[in-house]
Amino acid sequence: MAENELLKEIRAGESKTLELKEALPSRAERWVKTVVAFSNSAGGKLVVGVSDGGGVAGVDDARRTADAAANAIDDLCEPQVTPRIRVEELDGRDVVVIEVQPGTATPYHLKGGGEECGTYVRLGATTRPADGASLRELRLRGSGQYYDEQPCLDAPFDEGAVQRLCDEMNRRRRDADRGGEVTLRSLENWGLVKRLDGERVPTRALLLLTSNPFEFARIQCAQFKGTDRVVFLDRRDYGGPLYEQIDEAEDFVLRNIRLGARIEGLYREDYYEIPRTAIREAIVNAVVHRDLQASSCVQVALYDDRLEVTSPGTLYGGLTLEDALGGTTRLRNPRVANALMQMDLFENWGTGIRRIREACAEAGLPEPEFRELGSAFRVNIFRLRLEIPERERPGAASDGDSLSHGKSAPVPLEVFSQLNDNEKAAVKLAAEKGRVTTAGLVEFAGISRRSAIRVLKRLAEGGLLEWHGRNPSDPTQFYSLRG
Repeated sequence: MAENELLKEIRAGESKTLELKEALPSRAERWVKTVVAFSNSAGGKLVVGVSDGGGVAGVDDARRTADAAANAIDDLCEPQVTPRIRVEELDGRDVVVIEVQPGTATPYHLKGGGEECGTYVRLGATTRPADGASLRELRLRGSGQYYDEQPCLDAPFDEGAVQRLCDEMNRRRRDADRGGEVTLRSLENWGLVKRLDGERVPTRALLLLTSNPFEFARIQCAQFKGTDRVVFLDRRDYGGPLYEQIDEAEDFVLRNIRLGARIEGLYREDYYEIPRTAIREAIVNAVVHRDLQASSCVQVALYDDRLEVTSPGTLYGGLTLEDALGGTTRLRNPRVANALMQMDLFENWGTGIRRIREACAEAGLPEPEFRELGSAFRVNIFRLRLEIPERERPGAASDGDSLSHGKSAPVPLEVFSQLNDNEKAAVKLAAEKGRVTTAGLVEFAGISRRSAIRVLKRLAEGGLLEWHGRNPSDPTQFYSLRG
């Protein structure tokens, strides 16, 4: 990576793929666990020689530090991790960069703790021990298996339910010539049905598409008053086959958003304030890519200013947010994905995010947000407030970097566009909520507390935020947009 790009990344603060250390702790386990976490997640860089404030302090004997780091990683990691370790000069000082690629032999762990106690993952800007669900998924990933393809030996094979699924697939397929009629044999070929000792056995994917006995394989829908989760206006929980959940969740949103009309030639055309394509793509992607082992449901939340779709689980298989935004996809639940593809609900081409963005742009909506929040992935599709003049609407500028809010004057586009992602997140949070705290920014942006303090302090020094309190490191104190 070029020097200026590394410095830019450092100044943006710690993230899912970046950890900063002024010096390596004497106990190697304290930092090697981050190498383990990078290997189990999306990879990343650990940069040694950078102070808490993001300044380059340097390392006195960088070559020796690099050699010691290589030996510690080799001694403590299992399976073996082979990072790229290099010395770079930044601002006239040497730093050590330990660059780790996402591994394929998961779970990686510290030898002393074993898989149960020594496995770590990266959540936001923090390194955390893998919980039971994460560890099970890492084991499956390392063995080239998937949760949804596993046979369920304790579940009966229901021929009636299977036939109803085949009928539903045939009904929904727009292209009848793509492979003929869907039959039980088709389901076997697609891995939805397994044969063990000559007997047909349902997989988890088949059960999810029929009886769906799984407690958390549901979609929770809610409409809230205002812009936060305080007052419910409507609330529904949907279970049953996944394709029915998708239909019901989409209908829930459509019932609770505005419907307009326009005249095209001699005909009246009705349209929703949020395009149906964007709504459906967000919900389908949340269902297809969710972590089915997580003890939480897909959530579809409608606020005055946005539609928020949250899916349990981080991006799968070492995928980064940048990869996903660029159209790369990795399937966590390939059997479910293929079944929904056969029903024309899903396209396995990494086009979901692009479709959402294009649909919002065509409708004149602000650029949607796609974010990892700890152990979840969230899509925010913004609504236009009809009482706000067109020129002040969020995202009205062509590059999507404008910002307006109710309590203060709009942040100038030329200023907002110069901020890094974490600074933009802080300003957006202050605009939406009227205030931003250290703890709030940690949760909203998925960064460390140290990085959040640094971001807020920098924005205050730059004149965008105004601090209310006595101790900047106190998470109960807050900043607001300077009006």
